[in-house]
Amino acid sequence: MVQKDFITVADRALANYIWNKIKTASTTKNIILSQEQISFSSPKDNQETRKISIFLYKIVEETAGISISPSANDPESTNQPYFVLSYLVTPFTGNDKDNHTLIEKIICLVLTTPQLDTADDVSNLQFKVKIDSLSLDELTKLWIALGVPLRLSLSLTISTFEPLYDSLRQGINDNLAIQTSTIETRNVTQSYQVVLKTFTEQSTGWMNRNMLIKQWVLQEFKKNTGMTVEEMLSNLNHLGDKLAQHQPTIQFKKTLNLLAGYYQHQLDELKGMPKLSQKQTKNIETVTTWINDINALVEVLTS
Repeated sequence: MVQKDFITVADRALANYIWNKIKTASTTKNIILSQEQISFSSPKDNQETRKISIFLYKIVEETAGISISPSANDPESTNQPYFVLSYLVTPFTGNDKDNHTLIEKIICLVLTTPQLDTADDVSNLQFKVKIDSLSLDELTKLWIALGVPLRLSLSLTISTFEPLYDSLRQGINDNLAIQTSTIETRNVTQSYQVVLKTFTEQSTGWMNRNMLIKQWVLQEFKKNTGMTVEEMLSNLNHLGDKLAQHQPTIQFKKTLNLLAGYYQHQLDELKGMPKLSQKQTKNIETVTTWINDINALVEVLTS
C-alpha cells in the first residue's frame, strides 16, 4: 500500500521541483528569493511573505490497472494502487508581469520535465506531474468555492505510486515484455511528449492572443476537429496516463488523426497562397513536421 505520508512527500517534491527551476532562471530568480516564499495555504489566506501558493484541493484514489500475480510477501496484491493529487498554483507577486512570468516558467517546466524527483529513498514513491486543463467554468466554480475572485492560476495534477518491490517488479516486467520491448516503450513516450509539447505550446499561444483572433482560432479548431481545445488537451493528457500505466491506447488514434487533420487544413491553406514569403515557406515546413510527428505516434501506438 502507499505509505501514509504520501501527501507530505508529494508537497515537498512539488515545492522543490518548482523552486529548483525558478531560483536559477534569469527571468524568475529575482522574483522569489527563497523557498519559504512558496506556501501550501489556500489562495484565500492573506500572507504577505508568500509569492506562490500551491494549494491541494482534490485527492482521488485510483488503480493503475496492471494485474499482478499474488506473491509470498503480499498474497492479496492484484493491482497497484496510486493517487492523483490536484494542486492550484497561484502567483502572488503583486505584479502582473511577474505573475505571468512565473506561470510561464512552471508550464515550460512541466512540459519538459514531467517526472518529479523526491530525492528521498525512504519514501519509495515516484511522481508524474502534468497540467490539468480546466475549463473556464471549472476554474470559476473552484474559485467561487474558495470564496475569492478568479485570478491567474495553473492547475497541476500529480500521479503518485509506489515502485514495486523486487518480488512483484519481476512479475510486471515479465508481463510487459510480452506487450512491448524497452526500446518500443521509449519510442512511444518520446513521440507522445513531442506531440503534447507542440499542441500545448500552440494552444497557450492562442489563449494569449487578442479576443477577436482567439475566438476565431478556437472556432476554426472546433469546426475542423469537432472538439474544443480543452477537450483535445484533456484527451492528450489522458493518453499520457494510459501510456504511463501500460494500458491500451488504440482508442486515441481517432483523436490524433483529428489533430493531424487540423494541421493538414492549415498546411493546405498555406500552400494555396499565390506567393509564399520566406516565413510562410518556413511555416509549411513546421506544420509538415507536426503532421509527421502525429503520424509517427499513431504508428507506434498501433504497431
